[in-house]
Amino acid sequence: MIIDSVNHAGFHNGLRQPDQVLTIRLEHCPSTIDWKAFDAWLSEKLAIVLQARVEEAALDNQAIRLTWRILQIAAGLQRAARIPVFEPGRILSCRPDADKPGAWLGVVAVPRLDFIPAQSTYLAYNWAISLVLEMAAASELPPRPEALYLQLEERVLQPLRAALPAGKSSIHMLRTAQDRGVPWRHLGDCVFQLGWGKHALRIRRSKVETDSLIGAETAQHKFLAAQWMRQAGLPVPDHYLVLDEAGALQAAQNLGGPLVLKPVDRDRGEGVTVDVASLAAVSDAFRYAAQFSKQVLVERVIPGVCHRLLVVRGQVLYTVKRQPIAVEGDGRMTVAQCIEAANERQKDMPVWDRPPPYPLDDLARDALGRAGLTMSSVLGKGHWAPLRRIESTQWGGLDVDYSTTLHADNVAIAVRAAALFGLDIAGVDIISPDITRPWHENGAAINEVNLAPLLGASQSSLDTLHALMGRLMDGDGRIPLGVVVGAQNAAIRARALQQQWIAKGHACYVTSHQETVEPGGGIMPLAAQGLFARSMALLMNKDVGALILVAHTDELLDTGLPVDRFDLAERVAGELVAIGAGGGTASERTDKLASLLGCTSMLIGLHASA
Repeated sequence: MIIDSVNHAGFHNGLRQPDQVLTIRLEHCPSTIDWKAFDAWLSEKLAIVLQARVEEAALDNQAIRLTWRILQIAAGLQRAARIPVFEPGRILSCRPDADKPGAWLGVVAVPRLDFIPAQSTYLAYNWAISLVLEMAAASELPPRPEALYLQLEERVLQPLRAALPAGKSSIHMLRTAQDRGVPWRHLGDCVFQLGWGKHALRIRRSKVETDSLIGAETAQHKFLAAQWMRQAGLPVPDHYLVLDEAGALQAAQNLGGPLVLKPVDRDRGEGVTVDVASLAAVSDAFRYAAQFSKQVLVERVIPGVCHRLLVVRGQVLYTVKRQPIAVEGDGRMTVAQCIEAANERQKDMPVWDRPPPYPLDDLARDALGRAGLTMSSVLGKGHWAPLRRIESTQWGGLDVDYSTTLHADNVAIAVRAAALFGLDIAGVDIISPDITRPWHENGAAINEVNLAPLLGASQSSLDTLHALMGRLMDGDGRIPLGVVVGAQNAAIRARALQQQWIAKGHACYVTSHQETVEPGGGIMPLAAQGLFARSMALLMNKDVGALILVAHTDELLDTGLPVDRFDLAERVAGELVAIGAGGGTASERTDKLASLLGCTSMLIGLHASA
């Protein structure tokens, strides 16, 4: 269990994320552990592939080996809850507990997110400790730990998701940023800043701050969005907006069938009924849609299949044909047996990684009937039995990539639609009988323009995340950063560096714990106290093209560093003013901060000749 913690505001222990230090107690360590079997079980059953410690092969210390696995399981549980923890952390020390024979104390540095309650972090690590000790001591590891999955889902993952309801897209965006070396930080309310200063970009899920607010609101209202597109010369289906059942019936008579009825302002396929072919069915479909919205769209069906085109800043990155969820035959089993077998196979996956279950219900029977099949049909391998009429996030589906065969005219209307609403990231849905042919040749139409499309849900999406990040960010999103440590001469050196960086074309700012100097030499008032707070304020400022910190005090030893690395770190003569809570003399704390920053020495001023 966790018995102590030390939080830093920034970077302190060499991680790529801001960190905190935890002290954990292992009440007992099993004397014999089959590490190969244990690690294989973690990989297969918890989807946690362990990172190797360089020195582990030479270690004969069960406590350290267990602690290293605890860190990785805790990080994995947080990722499963979509909390962006991309590195396990570091073991700082591990020693026997002098107060409790047989127990061990581990001091570890682990990633920390701003605005995440401490108890949420402790929940993940305490469960990881219990899980590792229990499984390591077990005589036999469970081959299908369904009870454990459900326990983790209910008691760990759901509370963690409640602490940070960031959504699925966020963790894919942030992992890609991490892989590309783009710095990021949680600003609260599931908003993350990518990059620093002039390169900063704030995101929430797959929304970006550069999206038009007016366009985003309009795109989410299906009727108004269609009016915009129709006026802009883009193809959309014919439809009516209705408020009651009588209006729906009249619209159906005006349009003729078949029809689609859907709520005007919902997504994920909620409340949608397709292929409505009778007035009785119209009434049923209206009542269903009205459960989700006060306004309902009655729309003439466009022949074809829905295709999702992801548009990012004027470029289509991928196109998938969105087919409904289906099961593949094997030449022996009935459709019902194939569904049961598919759901049984999913039980080998952690519950948090499972796609929606294959349905065995009336909607599935209806979809099968429309395809000329029943639950008793036997299909050969390569033949598929559809279990829904349409693909949706709620039900899942099958995505077939058409990125390389998409017709250029269809690319053009997707890009125009995203630009019409001012969306830098948009999921444009085109219904077409053949997306490889131009829309004006086969009657295709734009069904929806989706704000904040789900990212990472298909292999096509995963494969284009780096291209997406490349279109959003300028390089790695970093600006030149420097720090000068020392007494009053540090400010002199920092101002000299500022002029050098300005001469190179950077809008360079200099800040100490109490004063911030603009590129023009003026003093910039900031309602922020201390070097760390002032640095963070400037990293959020899009006027800042470069930044130099002046460390006159030892504050950063207690707060941690505001960034993971500096391009330049120098130390000049003189000792820091000791204001921190840590022990040691001023000279020792100056040496410690210089070491943390990796400073080179540059003696200037009174001690230059010493």
